[in-house]
Amino acid sequence: MLKRAGMWVAAAAVLAGAVMPVGLASEAVAAGTVAAACNSTVDGTYCGYYSGSAYTDRGDAGARVKEIQALLIQNHGYSVGAKGVDGYFGAGTESAVKRLQKAFGATSDGIVGARTWDLLRGEPR
Repeated sequence: MLKRAGMWVAAAAVLAGAVMPVGLASEAVAAGTVAAACNSTVDGTYCGYYSGSAYTDRGDAGARVKEIQALLIQNHGYSVGAKGVDGYFGAGTESAVKRLQKAFGATSDGIVGARTWDLLRGEPR
């Protein structure tokens, strides 16, 4: 049984490497959290956690935050902290949102409103 579990972990690591850039994959696997694969459509990029655009900021938790974190990591290459996609909007996620906003010339307030959702779901920078 233990041998099978080890093979599953190895398979998950290989899969993570196939869907994420190498640096991000190793960081996520090391942290024990692998984000869902993000997919681009004509409507934008979605990672499978949340498809809306509700106001989200520090202290929030849940699917909206996981979507933000996955988009920041996979679509834009920002770190959200050692825990990766954990669903909690803490200091690391806020910092990554501010860096994204600044990179696109938007108000760098760390709040994910409609404009920042558009930036997150748009083309990678």
